[in-house]
Amino acid sequence: MPNDYRSISQAVNSGVPSLGSIRRSDAELAKEVIIEFISDFVQFLNVGKTMNASQIKQTSVLVLQYFPHLNLADFKVFFEKMKVGHFGKFYDSIDGQLILSKLEEYNQERMNTVESANLEAHKRFKKYGYDPLAKKTKAEEDEEKQRSDLPRMIEVMKSALGEKKQIQEAPKQTISTAKDITQRWLRQFDNLFNGKFGKVVAGMRFLVFGEKRYNLETFMERKFNNLEN
Repeated sequence: MPNDYRSISQAVNSGVPSLGSIRRSDAELAKEVIIEFISDFVQFLNVGKTMNASQIKQTSVLVLQYFPHLNLADFKVFFEKMKVGHFGKFYDSIDGQLILSKLEEYNQERMNTVESANLEAHKRFKKYGYDPLAKKTKAEEDEEKQRSDLPRMIEVMKSALGEKKQIQEAPKQTISTAKDITQRWLRQFDNLFNGKFGKVVAGMRFLVFGEKRYNLETFMERKFNNLEN
């Protein structure tokens, strides 16, 4: 796990493997790492309504789906910022929707940081005809470092997590009818829409995750496709 990163800028420039690259090598490990981050944060808080194992697992799946570009240093910085109240205080409860909305806020801050760094590099390039602070482009450096670090990072994470489960998963409930499944997905859509992912366009409700946008129909279609797969 990353240890020495305290700022978004440090995370961006860390060269630590992204969540997506870890998932391509070991999908289960990527999920377990996010579960570990969330579990540690939930245990840190002292609130009345907390998250159970099933909720943590579902949240980790959504993080994997919508934030694969973030690296492990990003998640360390994000959850430390959450602990110190950078994204607000948590008085009575914590849930997956809140974590996802705050992670989107972090993502926006991160994009602003990257944009500012690129602007400064562009200014240096205009002044000198090249960027004296960069021997290679940032993309080239990150790609090289991630390729060399990924196998080692995966082994370190596997060793750290070991066989021990940080949370005990709640027993799975059997859903007997298509109606039950549909109602659950409708509630998920409403919960996400009422959070910071909802947007009304031409009178229609959409969920917006980065550049992806889903109305209720496409959201349900995605759910059914995932169920079939």
